[in-house]
Amino acid sequence: MKRYENGSISIPHKQMVELKKSGKLNLGMFHDIAVKIADNPDLAPKAKSTGIAMHFWSWIAVGQFLYAIYESFTGIWWIFIPSFFLMAGIHSANKKGTSQNLLFEAERDKEFYEKIRKLDGWNYEVDEETAKKYKK
Repeated sequence: MKRYENGSISIPHKQMVELKKSGKLNLGMFHDIAVKIADNPDLAPKAKSTGIAMHFWSWIAVGQFLYAIYESFTGIWWIFIPSFFLMAGIHSANKKGTSQNLLFEAERDKEFYEKIRKLDGWNYEVDEETAKKYKK
């Protein structure tokens, strides 16, 4: 299987679901793009849970870091150092989780999938024979 990015191929929703169910396709999305989509009300899926979860974990990451800074001044001075790495880990996991949630929504929500497809936001991993049918 080969990975196709940046709109080199474009697969309509119905065919994407069929290919995915048959194991011939893996749908993907860059994590940074997923965060921008989840944050944009015009592009986000109908189910608002993805955006809510993303913002919740962002606040958790920042909150624990700010608390560690407070603790650095009032108690253990070095606690902000591991806290910084924890914040970075939460942020990275949050971006990945947001991508996975949007991929799940793409299968269920045709309108959402098609909006992102028009913007060339999906990455497809398919064999070359299948890709030939959907080249732009």
